Amino acid sequence: MSGYYRFPTISHETIVFVCEDDLWTVPISGGVARRLTSNLGATGSPQLSPNGELLAFAGREEGPTEVYVMPALGGEAKRLTYQGSNANIASWDADGENILYSSGAGSAFGAWIAWIWSISADGGEPQRQPYGPANHISFGDDGGVVLGRLTREPARWKRYRGGTAGQLWIDTDGDGQFEPLAPVDSNFTTPMWIADRIYFISDHEGVGNIYSCLTSGEDIQRHTHQETYYCRSAQTDGTRIVYHAGADLWVYDIENHTNHQIDVEFRSPRIQRQRKFVNASQYLQESSLSADGQSIVFTSRGKLFTMANWDGAVLQHGDRNGTRYRRAQWLNDGKHVLILSDAGGEEALEIHTCDGSEEIRRLDELDIGHVRQMAVCPQGDNLADQLFIVNQRFELLHIELVDTPKLKVLDKSRYNRIQGASWSPDGRWIAYSFPATETTASIKL
Repeated sequence: MSGYYRFPTISHETIVFVCEDDLWTVPISGGVARRLTSNLGATGSPQLSPNGELLAFAGREEGPTEVYVMPALGGEAKRLTYQGSNANIASWDADGENILYSSGAGSAFGAWIAWIWSISADGGEPQRQPYGPANHISFGDDGGVVLGRLTREPARWKRYRGGTAGQLWIDTDGDGQFEPLAPVDSNFTTPMWIADRIYFISDHEGVGNIYSCLTSGEDIQRHTHQETYYCRSAQTDGTRIVYHAGADLWVYDIENHTNHQIDVEFRSPRIQRQRKFVNASQYLQESSLSADGQSIVFTSRGKLFTMANWDGAVLQHGDRNGTRYRRAQWLNDGKHVLILSDAGGEEALEIHTCDGSEEIRRLDELDIGHVRQMAVCPQGDNLADQLFIVNQRFELLHIELVDTPKLKVLDKSRYNRIQGASWSPDGRWIAYSFPATETTASIKL
């Protein structure tokens, strides 16, 4: 059995990581993983203290992500912060007494502009550190500091080089004077000051890997050689760097220049994958009444159903699993249902018969975009129905469901999506709100 392992941290011979939104521990040599938490909320960004006795992590037990601490061997977690802003553990201080974390608390920009904060592992008042906006921090042996600003995951926006790309700033002397550290043009994250070098993740050669350079930015070296998945969430204990790539944990030994995968035996009961019985009404998405008012078509949890309003069973249509259905509509003959389906990989219109007497008719040839609104004309004869569609391209489309469906673009805005489209009772007109400028809209017929 295996899981998706994330956010590893290392100290001595122990690795702690996140899987199934809980914390687990495994020896650096691999083996059976042991669960440390079974929390109600998700956990993230764990950091083992330098002596390996305490474990700080960000938890969501009571709402926003706050800082918690617990024994590294397991036990009760203690909440330390109450700032109401998403926190991410950045590091411990050298003495292992204070937890450093990034948080947008007190910032007008929230989590987008985070600062480094400090709080004692015993609790107390959080203190904002005088480093300016930063997401990551690491210290040198002689008091130097390296910061990561805007250092989020390059894997979420691969090879990004825009204005919010991750930056490294360094104060080599510890006197508060920071300078940019840019050994290459890249999107950096997770700076780690180890001996006389700065280690970091960069994707300037295509895939995110761990590199290092001198504190001057010179002598850049590559240390890992992941070719498929990015190195992510790197942490160090000063002699080794642990990270995850894809769903696996890896350790890079700095002295020996070796990189190996941790063999984790993950023995989880997999509660979230077990079947459960739910009340479909709690997951009701859309519904449409037939023209005679005797039947209803609806979607629940992406599945398509019809039923008579007064008697009979609920009938499921289409694929039982693996396909998402939405925007169910009756056609005017009361025997066919029009639905959006992604059965072919891309979303398209499908026509289903309620009794299953005809094969599903899929209209892949129609370029409808991503449908935001859809309605069948209230007047129609058998399958000679008409409908309109509003899509993400700011278009209003008209479709005739004849043997060879006909699609026509009725209108298109340059500024925003058309809103509130509606058929007239006789089916001859469509009224809708049309964004005429960036700030105004008008009613059109």
